[in-house]
Amino acid sequence: MTTTAVIVTRPTPYVAQVAINRPEAKNAIDETTRLALIETVEGVLADNRVRALLLCGTNGVFCAGGDLASMRGMSEEQARTRMQSGHQLVQLLWNADIPVVVAMEKFAIGAGAGLALIADYIIAGETARMNFPFLDLGLVPDWGSTQSLVRKAGWGTARRLVLDRAALKGQQLLDLNLVEQIVEDDKVMASAVDKAQELSLLPRLALRQFKETMRQSPVAMKSALQAEENHQTQCFLSDEFEEGLTALQEKRPPDFVKG
Repeated sequence: MTTTAVIVTRPTPYVAQVAINRPEAKNAIDETTRLALIETVEGVLADNRVRALLLCGTNGVFCAGGDLASMRGMSEEQARTRMQSGHQLVQLLWNADIPVVVAMEKFAIGAGAGLALIADYIIAGETARMNFPFLDLGLVPDWGSTQSLVRKAGWGTARRLVLDRAALKGQQLLDLNLVEQIVEDDKVMASAVDKAQELSLLPRLALRQFKETMRQSPVAMKSALQAEENHQTQCFLSDEFEEGLTALQEKRPPDFVKG
């Protein structure tokens, strides 16, 4: 697909930065953008040189949600196709073995909020806002937010946020566990690149196993312990564990990226 709707750069050797590029629409996601994001993320995740993915928007804005103009007058088939392509992207990011970081500038609204909440780590600006205005449009939350919002904020808070439809920003986002870090507005991108680079240096196998376990949570303790046994056994036998132990003994930072 040839499109300018998504721009990919490599701010560091191990980080792929994927930027939604519809500044004239505040980076609202239309069909072209959805398909471009799917193709781009598939390519990034298939590249073994990439150890972290940074998702952002251009022109100082993350994402204003779904493109409203393209939602009117759809047939049932078109509506389902639209939802399925969005969910394909959600699954790609949710199941990613590598860390996914979001740079949340200006706002993440509706589908934009859902897209952000899939990430492992969200860095937001002091004035950036997030809200879930679905009911105002006669819609239900989508882009996985019926699950991700509950997992991050808790069932009761998730219900209240959807019913209230209020915009949240700054310390509110942090207090509700919707984002991991708040920084000054003009430092969001630099901070997000730094965080993605930091996470890209983590041990790949252990991180993949950790993310897999977290995706399945909550589960019964018996199942959780069995998963821990399986995952930790693999990690004990890995070169990454050997490097971590050796580095500790030698009193130096571990190098999990060396060839």
